[in-house]
Amino acid sequence: MSIYPKNVAELMDLFPNEEACLEYLSIIRCPNGCQCVRCDSQNILKIGRGLYRCQVCKYDFSVIAGTLFQDTHKPLRLWFHAIWYVVSQKNGVSALGLQKALGLGSYSN
Repeated sequence: MSIYPKNVAELMDLFPNEEACLEYLSIIRCPNGCQCVRCDSQNILKIGRGLYRCQVCKYDFSVIAGTLFQDTHKPLRLWFHAIWYVVSQKNGVSALGLQKALGLGSYSN
């Protein structure tokens, strides 16, 4: 399987849970290993789900910091499904179509 899913089955296999989504973001954002966003040190320790701590300056940071996912209240898995759905449609997708496809209650959800 490639790093980008070609169909819904691959999407679900590649991202079965939040941890898989966070790991994917880590691979995409740090292909050569994580680096501290404050001091540029590569002496990084993983301390939790998508959380890292610089061993030099003791700064804690997240893999979603500085991304469009930063202040979301929705699971990353839902975001990944939404993004895949939008980019996989030949003629684009309406907000209402996306809402229905993801089972969201309203635009604000």
